[in-house]
Amino acid sequence: MSKDQYKVKVPTTDTYREMVKCQAACPVQTDARGYIMAVAAGDLERGYQISREPNPLSSMCGQICGAPCEIACRRGDINEDAPVAIRPLKKVLTMAHGPEAAPKSKVIFDPNAALDLDASNVGWSRTNLTKLASNPDRKGGKIAVIGAGPAGLSAAHDLNILGYEVTIYEAGPYAGGMIRYGVPSFRVDWKKMDAEIQEIADMGVDFKYNTRIGKDIMLNDIRKENDAVFLGVGLMDGRDLSHLEGRENEGIILAVDLLMDFNMEREIDYIGDNIIVVGGGDVAMDAARTALRAGHRKETLEEATANGAKLGARKVTLMALESWDELPASPLELEEAMEEEIEMFPSTGPKRILGKDGKVVGFETKDVASVFDEDGKFNPKFVENSEKEWECDTIIFAIGQQSNLHLVEGADDITVEPWGIFKTDNETGQTTAPDVFAGGDVAYGASLIISAVRDAHVAALSIDEYIQSKEIESTVKSDWTNLEDHVMPDNWLKYQREKAPSLDPNLRTGYTQVELCYDPDQAVEQSIRCLECSVNTIFDGELCILCNGCVDVCPWDCLKIVSLDEISGDETLHAVIEEHTGVPLNEITKEHEINTKMSVMLKDDEACTRCALCAERCPTDAITMESFRFEETLGYKN
Repeated sequence: MSKDQYKVKVPTTDTYREMVKCQAACPVQTDARGYIMAVAAGDLERGYQISREPNPLSSMCGQICGAPCEIACRRGDINEDAPVAIRPLKKVLTMAHGPEAAPKSKVIFDPNAALDLDASNVGWSRTNLTKLASNPDRKGGKIAVIGAGPAGLSAAHDLNILGYEVTIYEAGPYAGGMIRYGVPSFRVDWKKMDAEIQEIADMGVDFKYNTRIGKDIMLNDIRKENDAVFLGVGLMDGRDLSHLEGRENEGIILAVDLLMDFNMEREIDYIGDNIIVVGGGDVAMDAARTALRAGHRKETLEEATANGAKLGARKVTLMALESWDELPASPLELEEAMEEEIEMFPSTGPKRILGKDGKVVGFETKDVASVFDEDGKFNPKFVENSEKEWECDTIIFAIGQQSNLHLVEGADDITVEPWGIFKTDNETGQTTAPDVFAGGDVAYGASLIISAVRDAHVAALSIDEYIQSKEIESTVKSDWTNLEDHVMPDNWLKYQREKAPSLDPNLRTGYTQVELCYDPDQAVEQSIRCLECSVNTIFDGELCILCNGCVDVCPWDCLKIVSLDEISGDETLHAVIEEHTGVPLNEITKEHEINTKMSVMLKDDEACTRCALCAERCPTDAITMESFRFEETLGYKN
């Protein structure tokens, strides 16, 4: 803490919610703290229920979520440690009790059962939606969902719980959207994904496959038959570099086309032996790794091992505009791609494609000086006279995706932004047409799967308001429990993050799953690394004798006792000080008599690890360790 005046704020319910950074960072507000503590306690069924309450695609996210919760995790800030393995631990729970688990292990949701999970629940949780649907005098209705990707599936799930008749229209033969067609099958287990989709179908959602809106049936006709429509079609087309010199040569592929062909088990005979992938995101990594496998993708693991097959039959090189530190790909994807001996050249941009007799024979690049300008906008600058030529016979573009919006032809009241997404209200998911809502990439641009789930939650509740002609309001109630015996596990700081087990790179072939799962002992060890940020140090000023024992014992230097003239803050702080002293904070000086009578205990919650040493040292029990929970409920305004 600084020796200058301390900037102080008085905590509120929102403050304590924000302290649980994993939950605050999750787009659907999953209580990751809650399910990780359940893993630590060995109660995997309860942990699964916590993970599932706000997320109907919990199993999918356990496999491939971008995990913003981990980016926010405070464990990663302590002694430059790594964050808790939140996403892989979710996979442990879903495999044990999710739709993909053995029949006797699956959690069957009882809408009439009281749910006491010792977790903090948000408004769009499964339990809350069920309660909202039980309100008397509700109107029925029919909802059409366009697209069976993460947004469409989640919207259908919520709307079904809310009591509506829901039909999903899907252009392809399977559900899953870009998870099915765009994420390579060695990263996501289709059987697990299909089990989760079947759970939604079993609720009563009707799926109509191979139905292309705008061709097989028009959107306006669907609107006439339904009370509302949700658009969740995603970004299924790849972006091209059509302006690049040499683009007319044969041997250039869009990453999304390769990934779709691979996942649909189509014959891939258009890839050579020396491949360059252009792009630095997860799709680029997926395309590069898929290109390695395309030659023996149909072999089983046993067949590949018996035949001596392994990755590396082709040379795959990845080139990205971004520097190493700027690469948008997830750390796991980067690590696994490098394990598979994919060469990477960041800060490298395209200049032209080299061709001979109409076929690709090389790629000319130039070094990148910077990707973003002073305002953070995408505006690449290149190094003069830095051209290089690379031999290759195939180039794969993985530079972004775009939507195919033919489905809204004839629906003139739906506005499409110039950059190719629907004009959508961020707060409601409503498009410019009152009965049409949207979510996911086609509404807000490319983002994470879990963000699409969040968009669907928002839109589903807005659709409910639209049909019921009632406004939904949320109420938040907080709860505190004194933890008299709170201690952290022995040697908890010494436990390091371990990557989830994965298949040996020499055995990675075809559709074989690369990432495996923690065993029970590994899962417990990884879960006890959690700082449990919902536990807070609470001070009773009436009992404090200013002995400074808590300050002295704190190993993180996060406590400090100061005089009133050493702090500053907002109006709430001023009101609290004036309530206690009768004098506004800004009138208190070192010479003021109040300074001889009152001090302030400051706590830096960013540094605190909830070790409870301060509470243990306190001779007057002025310090307690208390857990914070909140419950958000939904209801209609009168």
